[in-house]
Amino acid sequence: MLSPASPPSQEDWNRIDARVARTDEDRWLSSRYAPRHERRALVALYALNVELARVRLAVSEPTLGAIRFQWWREALEEIEAGSPVRKHDVVQALAACVQQGAYSVKALMRLVDGHETAFEADDRALEPEATLMALAACQFASTHGWGKHIQTLAPAYAATRRGDSRAYGPIMPRVPSAIRPALAHARLRGLYSQGKVPGRLTRRWVVLRAMMTGRV
Repeated sequence: MLSPASPPSQEDWNRIDARVARTDEDRWLSSRYAPRHERRALVALYALNVELARVRLAVSEPTLGAIRFQWWREALEEIEAGSPVRKHDVVQALAACVQQGAYSVKALMRLVDGHETAFEADDRALEPEATLMALAACQFASTHGWGKHIQTLAPAYAATRRGDSRAYGPIMPRVPSAIRPALAHARLRGLYSQGKVPGRLTRRWVVLRAMMTGRV
């Protein structure tokens, strides 16, 4: 049984959207090309990813990290069980998305588990970039034929974004138009591989080109 929580208000969504824009501009820019319903689902997903990724910035002790990841795990379990939803805007947004069938709790748990594994190993290369990208793509098409490509593309994009790699990575076929709002930001790896930190206008242009051409 899913939680009967009231949906977040427009103010709540605006606040979450602004947070993602500030902390994860790449993905936020891609999400601008999604219809309203799917855009909200993407923003909720990316907001969760931001919360999980920042654990490594907030704490270094393994025990403290475990406590924070368990908090999110329990919050998701409560959504699935129909328990009262925690008074946290991202939890409430995720509850609304789960109610609407955008995500399963099991799928979101994989994101939590992946970030915890990376935190425990102190290895950002283990962060669940492919899981995140796959969940985003599924908002637009449950069957899109790009599952294997995402597994290749996601870590390459993440490595260049972190500055861990200067390799552009694999040459990909054109992304199907339906799922481009979930993947267009990966085209920025071209600039990251050159050691460049693109400005806002450049980011917007690169993502727009990816949306138009499907080249990532």
